[in-house]
Parts: sequence; structure tokens; C-alpha cells
Amino acid sequence: MTDTALDEVRAETDTGALWALLLRYFHDHGFTKVSYHHCSGDFRTRRAVNISADGFSDEWVCHYIEQKLYTIDPITEFAQAVTTPFRWSDIRDLVRLTADQQTYLDEMREAGVGDGLAFQVFGPGLRNGYVGLGMDHPRDFPADSSILDIQIMAQAGHIRYCELNPPALALADLSPRERQILRWIARGKSNSAIADILLLSPHTVDTLVRRIFAKLGVADRTTAAIQGIGAGLILP
Repeated sequence: MTDTALDEVRAETDTGALWALLLRYFHDHGFTKVSYHHCSGDFRTRRAVNISADGFSDEWVCHYIEQKLYTIDPITEFAQAVTTPFRWSDIRDLVRLTADQQTYLDEMREAGVGDGLAFQVFGPGLRNGYVGLGMDHPRDFPADSSILDIQIMAQAGHIRYCELNPPALALADLSPRERQILRWIARGKSNSAIADILLLSPHTVDTLVRRIFAKLGVADRTTAAIQGIGAGLILP
């Protein structure tokens, strides 16, 4: 990898142009299919997954999205649990598959998706993503040293995407007191315990917790903590 390629990623100011830049890089390294899953950045939409794909058939992409196959895809699921790239074709040996996942892999094979590389990319506030890179001829897979460069390039692209698409929920959306209470919620404290810690009345804490839930668009304490971490409002 050259410093020039990374400099181009860091300098890009448009999401569409960033995607095109990364596609050129991956194509130049022999990959004919590119899949990128990432969070929308709007935490009021329950961390909705956006999927960008290139080189796959329109039928497969539509089927994958419409049937929400990303919810059972064992390749993307396993990628979230490891830090190193792995081959799509190795997934049957890496995890114990459910019946639905077995069916998914059969559909993937029948659709002629082929083989590729899978790995996770890491972002701020748990805004991680998935990158899948497919090849028409798996025998042409790059050497391990090249794979590391490819992973670094994808990671740089994901970080730049996160910078260009910050969470809609900003630090200013919660008051200092609400952020303080959210931090205690994330530590597992009950409303009554928080009231004792902060020397507030239980009624005041209850009111502030309801206000926090409304601002985050959540209905329970666990999700509130996750949303707060994801939006960078509190540290994990």
C-alpha cells in the first residue's frame, strides 16, 4: 500500500466519491465483488444497517436486502467476532451453523456468488462495519501480505465514512445531568440508586430517565446504554 492511497481516503469529502475510490482500489487488487455493511449513523433508527454492494447480481442484492438475510448471514456474523480476514468458503468449518444459515449458504452458492474475503472494520462508538471482497477465480487470491494492506485500506475508508456521517444524536442533545444519569444507567444502577448517588429525589430521576429514553428513541435501560455508547455520549 502507498501513502498516497491513504491520503486520498483521508482527503475525500463526499461519501459517494469515497465509495468509488475504494472500489477502484479493490478492483485493482483483483476483487470483482465488494460488499460493505455499516450503521446509518442515526441512532434514532435503531442502528439500521445500510448495505452497499458492487459486482453482485441485482437479483441477489435485492433478495439479500428484501429478505433481511443479513440477520442470518453466518459470514457477517462471524466477522464480528474475529479480527483477521477469512474466506467465505471456510465458514462451514469455522462455526456451527443453524438450519437457516445452512439454507442461506446453499442459496448463496446457487446464486453463483462465489468465494471471497470477509473481515470487520472498526469505528468510533461501536460503529463497526463488515467488508466482503469477492473474486471470480479464488485461485487468484492475494498473498497474506497484500491482504493486510487491503484490510488497512478498508479500515481507513470506514473511519472516513464515519467522519463524513456522524451520528445524528449529538452530545448537546442531552443535558449534563442527563448524561450523568445515562452513565450510571450504563453501570447497571437502578433509578433509586442513582437518586441516592446524585442526591436527587426519585421522582426527579424517574422524570429524567423518561426524558433520556425519549431523546434516544428507546424503551429500556440496556438499549439506552448501548445507544449512548454508540453515539459517543458515554464511554463503554
